[in-house]
Amino acid sequence: MSSKSIFSLLILNVVWSSFYVVNRFSLLELSPIFVGVTVRFLALIFLVIFIFLKGYQKNLIEVRSVMPKLILIGILGFSLDITAFLGLQLSTASNAAILLKADVLFTNFISIFLLKQKFTKVDWVLTLFILLGTLLVINIDFTKFKLNGIGDFLFILSALFVALNGFIIKSVQNDPRVKVRDSTVAFYNNLITFSIFVIVFILFERKIDQKTISEHPMLIVSLIYTGIMQTLIYILYYYNLRILPVWIVRITLLLMPVFASFIGFFLLGELLSGLQIIGMIIVLLSTMGIILVQKNKKADKK
Repeated sequence: MSSKSIFSLLILNVVWSSFYVVNRFSLLELSPIFVGVTVRFLALIFLVIFIFLKGYQKNLIEVRSVMPKLILIGILGFSLDITAFLGLQLSTASNAAILLKADVLFTNFISIFLLKQKFTKVDWVLTLFILLGTLLVINIDFTKFKLNGIGDFLFILSALFVALNGFIIKSVQNDPRVKVRDSTVAFYNNLITFSIFVIVFILFERKIDQKTISEHPMLIVSLIYTGIMQTLIYILYYYNLRILPVWIVRITLLLMPVFASFIGFFLLGELLSGLQIIGMIIVLLSTMGIILVQKNKKADKK
């Protein structure tokens, strides 16, 4: 792994962490479907601006050969969101925090069984340490953990969709038939996800909670900010998927709770427990271990 790829992964973690922190504020006051529609709509606007500023708009109509995959990416993008939302209604946030991390394990297994990538014992040990550290950072009370049926199944399904989406995005990026820009993948992903959110909103909600928005003007700032961050997530995430193995990208994204905790501590005054600090240290050291192992593997191949 180069210094450039490490830096891009760190920036992605910071951006995604701030997205979750601010989006959590919106979800406390507004329905997840409305937030999903609004954030995806704003991201669509920002993506279109980005594409036209870069002069990439021609690529949007040059991707017919991979359009089925692009549609599937969008469907999975909506599916991973809606299964997580529904899971939260049927289960607990603690269960979500634990089970949604299964995307790392799904990614590893797909890498091994479908892509025939080799994982060493060190890779697995570091992966498990990062998962353990992450659970400490998000402050899970394991004594209260119990499975809650369909809600927990939806969390696991969401994690599977996350893993699958990463590999399908990678396959589009590497498709030999046509050069597909990351912004093009992001555009169609967001467009399809947004369209499905709109359909669900029309069918099940239909009302915009104008009273809540007028009583909490900061919600407008929150939604705009998350729309911008969603756009940056697309650009940075797809860039990292292009240059790195999917499993490396997914496992290093477990740094997000660490950055989110730092943001909560410094900006929101949230307290950190001793176990959370220990978890942060475990995650940081294990992630450094993964990076060093990958550097050594790359050096051995030369």
